[in-house]
Amino acid sequence: MHSSDEQPADETMKQATEETPEQQGFQPLYEFPPSGPLPDEAAQPAPITRVMPEGGQEQEAEQKPVHANAQQGFVYPPPPSYYQNMVVPPQYPTMPLPQSRTEQQAPPGDVKYAPQPLQRQMGGVQTYPPPGAPPFESQPQVKKSYRWAWIIAAILSVTVLASCGLCGWGAYNLFNTTFQQVSGSLEVVNEYYTNLQSKNYTAAYNDLAPQGQMSGLTQDQFTRQAMQRDVQYGPVLSFVPGQPSFSNNPTTGPDLSRFTVTVDVKRTHLNYTVLLTMMKERGNWKITEYDQI
Repeated sequence: MHSSDEQPADETMKQATEETPEQQGFQPLYEFPPSGPLPDEAAQPAPITRVMPEGGQEQEAEQKPVHANAQQGFVYPPPPSYYQNMVVPPQYPTMPLPQSRTEQQAPPGDVKYAPQPLQRQMGGVQTYPPPGAPPFESQPQVKKSYRWAWIIAAILSVTVLASCGLCGWGAYNLFNTTFQQVSGSLEVVNEYYTNLQSKNYTAAYNDLAPQGQMSGLTQDQFTRQAMQRDVQYGPVLSFVPGQPSFSNNPTTGPDLSRFTVTVDVKRTHLNYTVLLTMMKERGNWKITEYDQI
């Protein structure tokens, strides 16, 4: 009589012998131990049953890999080495949330991508989004035309340059005319006192055009006055003409036909300043008035 502890083992052996060869060929490779130890029984390792199929050497060769796998420890639960050698699927980065149109303001010309769906886990399996849609370029903004601004700027520049040119031309003409007038009047002054210094009174009188207080002065009268001046103070040793000045009329502008010139005269016994008034008559400068010879 067998004990209660040995009875399950005998029944297991009977069931193994009653199985057909086809069922023995498809017997699983793993042995499932009981969920917990039986009462009043010490824990024992589960026996590994080796089933030899009928059919000769070919079936025995097919069962060799199964026996080798069983010897390598392919039992349930799998050993830790199974988890260490297990290939982990690659983890893909989480796609960012798409921004709203008000927040997403990209400059023109940038490449934009269609928003990607979020990753979801369904049934404990992590799914990944499909590949992104092909990029598309936003329409560039139409540039404002500054053609009219450039045209206006060019016109203003030409106008300013033309105005500056006209002003410069006018100033040059005025200066040139004034210079010619002044130089012509100073030539007459130098010629007049050169003749007095050389006592050529007739030539000196030809530079005069008596007017005003000198109106009616004859050549003889001028000659007597010049000779008397030379006897009293001595001959003219040197003279230095000053800068001519002209009168300015607020209505008509400067009068370049009439000048006044001061001349510093040095004689043997007297040094003095002479004021000459000059006017242009028939295209020639003449001394119209003087306060002294």
